[in-house]
Amino acid sequence: MAFAIAVLAVPGEVSAQGASGPVWCHDAGRDLVRRTAPADCTGKVVDDAGAARIKAERIERVRRRLQGRVPPVAGQRRRGSGTGFFVSADGHLITNNHVVDGCAAISVAPAGEDESKAELLAADAGHDLALLKIAARPDGVAAFRDPATLHQGEDIAVVGYPLHGLVTIKPILVTGQVYIGTSPPRADMFAMSIDIRRGNSGGPVLDRSGRIVGVVVAKVNTPGVFAATGQLVRDLGYAIRLPVTTDFLCRHGVAPTPDPSFTDLDDEALFARARAFVARIGCWK
Repeated sequence: MAFAIAVLAVPGEVSAQGASGPVWCHDAGRDLVRRTAPADCTGKVVDDAGAARIKAERIERVRRRLQGRVPPVAGQRRRGSGTGFFVSADGHLITNNHVVDGCAAISVAPAGEDESKAELLAADAGHDLALLKIAARPDGVAAFRDPATLHQGEDIAVVGYPLHGLVTIKPILVTGQVYIGTSPPRADMFAMSIDIRRGNSGGPVLDRSGRIVGVVVAKVNTPGVFAATGQLVRDLGYAIRLPVTTDFLCRHGVAPTPDPSFTDLDDEALFARARAFVARIGCWK
């Protein structure tokens, strides 16, 4: 006796098998859908209607989240955003100087909380670091790896607020590896094979224990490199080395919290640890 087979699938999902061109890939963890090669899709492949629905739902979620909020800086508009992380229980946090440079006012929004105004205490344009402070006490404080030595191919993670066409309202975790095989633009940086984007600037680079090993600062200019060399280089980012970061903090009266212990965390536990000390930085002009 033959039996009919019912294939159960979420409406809008399709198979990537046999696809010859770009597909819509839904990455639920990052709350986005984008066109990509079938082999590069790490989420679920959806059809055109599914992609349109996911985009519309995300826009509506952002609209509801922002509706009715009073801007933290009266008379100003947000002109840029980045990521930062708390380095003291007194409300000090660190980010990139280029995230806050030239801002008339700065706002900080810890994960899941409203924005508040921040004070710029110190800036180092040469190393692209800035020290901020808010009045409230954070839920968590980042711990710094001790010793700071990194190894080629070591697993790392970045947690931050990357831009995907809309303001990101919740932190996102991406994973990658240390990439010592290429020379970074400056000696105070190291390279990473990881998918970072605008908005990640100033965010923490973590080892698998959730300890700080660097500060996100830049990503490779893929079109520029291709135009100059003919090589397609993707997902290559740069971070400020840990000794430079801790020296900056010490020079401005903030003692970093060292952590010599190591516990290998899965992505969920790693994200939970980082979520307590990351924040979205707003630049208002």
